[in-house]
Amino acid sequence: AGFLAGAGAMFALTSGKQEAAVGGGAPLMPFAAPMAGRMAGTVAGSGLAGPADAGNAPGLGDLLPRLEAKVAANPGDIDGRILLAQTYNELGQRAKGLEYMRKLRQELPLNDRVSFALGAFLMKSDAKPDLQEALKLLEVSAASKQAAINNLARVYQGQVMVKLGDSKGAIKLWSSYLKTLPPGDERRASIEAELAKASKK
Repeated sequence: AGFLAGAGAMFALTSGKQEAAVGGGAPLMPFAAPMAGRMAGTVAGSGLAGPADAGNAPGLGDLLPRLEAKVAANPGDIDGRILLAQTYNELGQRAKGLEYMRKLRQELPLNDRVSFALGAFLMKSDAKPDLQEALKLLEVSAASKQAAINNLARVYQGQVMVKLGDSKGAIKLWSSYLKTLPPGDERRASIEAELAKASKK
């Protein structure tokens, strides 16, 4: 679930997908295809893939220089910049990715996608300060008018609470949110699954 737990989030959100697929342990983002393959498609579609790439799916390390070049050429591409930070993280350069995300949020403190992405980034840490910061960011994201973001933010809020030892708080949060969703709403399944896991702790 490597890239599923990071860069896939914003890729899925910005392409209009709103599924809230959550798994055990690390959070799973709403993204089904292998991230390297999807990134390869994006690179190709953006004209970044060279002739030698035909028929091949480059690895993340191979795609990184091209993604960096694309972002440098178009700094207004917020989704690309978020993806770049997540790519650093997936390649074992967490500190670089986190610093990049923090700088991006300093530039765009009111951008819902950036706040959510930084919160999702930090929640994968086991350090209490990171988790507390993630919780604050996700609380902000839960108020977003973008349905895909506010739904996932609520799921992740509860997951962070559980990691911080507040399972009761997570259960209360998810139970309250569940009451706002109509019967048959596809978002209910992920919330109910999280409730079931938290109730066993």
